[in-house]
Amino acid sequence: MEVVVTHNNMDFDSLGAQLAVTKLFPAARMVLGTPLFGNVRNFLALYRSSLPIVQMKYVDCKKVTRVYVVDCQNADRLDAGCRDLLKSPDKHVPYFVYDHHGIDPDGLFDGAEVGSIVEPVGAATTLLVELIKKQRIKLTSFEATVMALGIYEDTGCLTYKGTTERDCLAVAHLLKCGADLHHVNEYIHPKLGDEHSQLLQDMVKTCKTITLEGVRIVVATARMVDFLPELAGLTRKLMEIESAGAAFTAVYMRDRVHLVGRSDTASVDVRPVVRLFGGDGHHGAGSAVIKSDDLDAIASKIVSCLESNVSPEKTASEIMTSPVRTVPPTVSMDEASRLMIRYGQDGLVVTDDGKVVGVVSRRDIDQATHHRLGHAPVNGFMSRPVLTIQPRTPLSKIQEMMVKEDIGRLPVLDENDKLVGLVSRNDVLKILYGPKPGGKSSGFASDDVDWAPAGSSKRATAAADLTYKLKTTSASTLWLCELIGEIAARLGMTGYLVGGCVRDLLLEKENFDLDFVIEGSAIQLGDELQKAYPGRLKVVARHERFQTATLEFYCEEKREVDLSTARTEFYEYPAALPTVEPSRLEQDLLRRDFTINALAVCLNPGRFGQLVDYFGGMQDIKDRVVRILHPFSFIEDPTRIIRAARFAARLGFQLESKSKEQARRAIAMGIFDDLGGARIRTELKLILASPHRVSALDLLGDLGGRLRYLDAELEYGLPVRSLLRRAERLLEHYPVDETWLVHLGLLIAGLPKERLEACLERLQLQMDHKQKILSGLRLPGQIGEPEQEPKRSQIYRLFYGQAKESLAIAACLARPGSLTRRMIKLYLEQLGDTTIELTGADLLKLGFAQGPGLGRVLEALLDARLDGKIKTRDDELAFVRANAEMVR
Repeated sequence: MEVVVTHNNMDFDSLGAQLAVTKLFPAARMVLGTPLFGNVRNFLALYRSSLPIVQMKYVDCKKVTRVYVVDCQNADRLDAGCRDLLKSPDKHVPYFVYDHHGIDPDGLFDGAEVGSIVEPVGAATTLLVELIKKQRIKLTSFEATVMALGIYEDTGCLTYKGTTERDCLAVAHLLKCGADLHHVNEYIHPKLGDEHSQLLQDMVKTCKTITLEGVRIVVATARMVDFLPELAGLTRKLMEIESAGAAFTAVYMRDRVHLVGRSDTASVDVRPVVRLFGGDGHHGAGSAVIKSDDLDAIASKIVSCLESNVSPEKTASEIMTSPVRTVPPTVSMDEASRLMIRYGQDGLVVTDDGKVVGVVSRRDIDQATHHRLGHAPVNGFMSRPVLTIQPRTPLSKIQEMMVKEDIGRLPVLDENDKLVGLVSRNDVLKILYGPKPGGKSSGFASDDVDWAPAGSSKRATAAADLTYKLKTTSASTLWLCELIGEIAARLGMTGYLVGGCVRDLLLEKENFDLDFVIEGSAIQLGDELQKAYPGRLKVVARHERFQTATLEFYCEEKREVDLSTARTEFYEYPAALPTVEPSRLEQDLLRRDFTINALAVCLNPGRFGQLVDYFGGMQDIKDRVVRILHPFSFIEDPTRIIRAARFAARLGFQLESKSKEQARRAIAMGIFDDLGGARIRTELKLILASPHRVSALDLLGDLGGRLRYLDAELEYGLPVRSLLRRAERLLEHYPVDETWLVHLGLLIAGLPKERLEACLERLQLQMDHKQKILSGLRLPGQIGEPEQEPKRSQIYRLFYGQAKESLAIAACLARPGSLTRRMIKLYLEQLGDTTIELTGADLLKLGFAQGPGLGRVLEALLDARLDGKIKTRDDELAFVRANAEMVR
């Protein structure tokens, strides 16, 4: 027998999760978490017979072979019979836990079986609906409605802060299965009865409001003669009435106090409060039952606990941008606009002799442009006097000032009125609500992503500490990472491992290209590394303009390592080369091509192994998508479109939908028209030399139907694709030095002569590369279709001197089974390496005179050898004597 158990005073999430388990494991029966109250009791009064329910008192514990615990990790919150079953000293019963609260270190999860799931979603039912969907288990309309009730209740109809995308997708699946929203609404939003209305009024009258770290919190107490369910719903209503971020209600009913806590803010965690009284819950919701009647003492303990547990409010110094880009009051509005675009800002601080005199915003720029006053100085448009804040100004005060004054940025001044930072509206929104819509910024701790080892089904949230992954690299790589971090810290710098090597570290792929970014001076750090280990590290290049250094690293083999100063890049116009300036790590990562390549790992002691993921690259790796960092990425650098296809093909990823749409728009704009061919050639060469070339070209073809990066009229379809596949098969048997040239030749083979040569000129190929392609494309036409098969010597003369790449192109273009293909195959397999034994010196010894006749004899001798007329050295001597007249 198998049973599904849950906590006492069960809610709809518990009920929905229990039912979901019985669909996944049909042998399981539901044991309700009694006592039942409120709408759950009312629902079960009607529908109990429709559910696979068994009472615990009728369960023969000796026959129970497996237990499923849902929406709970604390054994003390289970029915006594369930608790005894799990902790029986006579028999070990394996159990599974499915819960959406954070892992309780003292809870049931550590002893649970593999396959248990504890993950931070809005409802426990969501976790189980995902499994039902994955296993394609069919649900009836009633079953889908019960599960939907669970998710809607625990997520506040998908509005609570803890709600995730996964909850929404689970609800969508249940609606598809026929969940009835009318019934959901009936039980989720019941009308308040007279007793509930009176209790709510009593709590509003007696509630105490406190403000801790900028968060408004309500604590209310009340007394009732009889037990009244649905205190959680009343607590939520009280929080809404008082416009509070959190609320705690303690109501004495019958012989004990029922405590409920709710929180919509990251600063207030409900769990420490309810656990103080023996209860439990998650960050945003919890409850406890207290055997006491001293409401004043309980309220006092709640306030004391909050005072010591509410997270400190962030201040301006923690969220401001520093240093601040400023402009003098004499700069023109046009120039101010260019600076905003260059640095990705929507406002600039105006300073005069180091003093803040005004702020100019994008709105001001638009106004000046509208009136054709772009030439005017900013002092005629800037806002003044300037409202400023101090580094210790709390976030709540900053928010209040921005709302009250309708301003988007506040300069931060120290005690000497020196400008030390700037807080923008976006900075505040990022702290309050996380990344802006569409973004995936997660700051320095992407700890909401599960990176459990592959193959493990017992999953829990893992912190984004990649130390363990760094330790799987070679000993020399780990040594270098630790050394860079230690010396950077000693110099007051911060070192990071960045880019593709971090991506491949997460994907567990080998990557021997190590790239490091330094917040500080990469050149200075490189010199210090060389001083510390002159035998292992040597600076071989310095680039002052880009502030980079290249090291030779002597380990198992000599390797080159790049050190770069954190920098920002901007483009003066589309397809231009970037202009470079020093910056912070975030700006350095922002200049990169894709989120999966904008990852960094800190190397300094104390933070070694810490993942820095501003743009959601870790999640995109999990989702297996290639995503650009901002909408203008492809316009700034069109080669990123080719690079996106290359990465997607190589990694087995897809181009993210919005990024794909941006690529299509950029191509349609003719963005490749003015792009330097050398940059296209570099990216294209990497694709064509890769074994994933066809997949990458398929992606590029899907973006526009034409390969416009080569020629605006170049079609890509099945015929070209077939040629490339033919080339892959041919080159397996007849390898060449530069396979990419063969594939490039086949890509452009369909172009007319004048466009073909223009295309090759644009790519700025080396002369020999260009010649190999052109020769290969011309050969089939030069050969034609002879009426009879040429002699072997004629075939040799036709192909002698041709590069193997040219012959491969010609063979692929020729019809399968054609004479041309047979001739090339014969040349490559038999004729190409044919030689004769006699030399010119041998002929001179035989008495032949010096002169062009010697060459004619040797050519005739080779032809005879090719045509099978002679086979040995003696045959060659006889042939020479018989044809002595050729020398004359």
